[in-house]
Amino acid sequence: MITRDEIRSIPELHKQIQRDKEQLRFLREKATCLPSSFTGEERVQTSPSNHGNKYIEMASDMNREILAKEAKLLEIQERASVFINTITDTLARRVMRLRYLKCESWESVSELTGYTERRVQQIEWEAVQKL
Repeated sequence: MITRDEIRSIPELHKQIQRDKEQLRFLREKATCLPSSFTGEERVQTSPSNHGNKYIEMASDMNREILAKEAKLLEIQERASVFINTITDTLARRVMRLRYLKCESWESVSELTGYTERRVQQIEWEAVQKL
């Protein structure tokens, strides 16, 4: 079974993963797009290759974190799906699927269902109270 806090943590966890993926793209770009000012004639402690290795290591760590968060998100969403499938009201079930399984924003859920943001949030609140 899933708790209210867990189901409501899904959108934020999804946002964190998206932010982490953006950071990962940045780190990978930094690892491959280093300044070419290093000629190799002098030894400098902070040579571009050292910076590249640092960014590669940071990207690797970030990738591991993302994979762990994605696994956690998937596990929570699987439990949320079990709960959502028990909801008999079709509109409430649709709102819950859009918000917690597809990770849509309230604005998007509102547009997709044709109801105001306030109304879809109320529908969600009523459904989550059954947990």
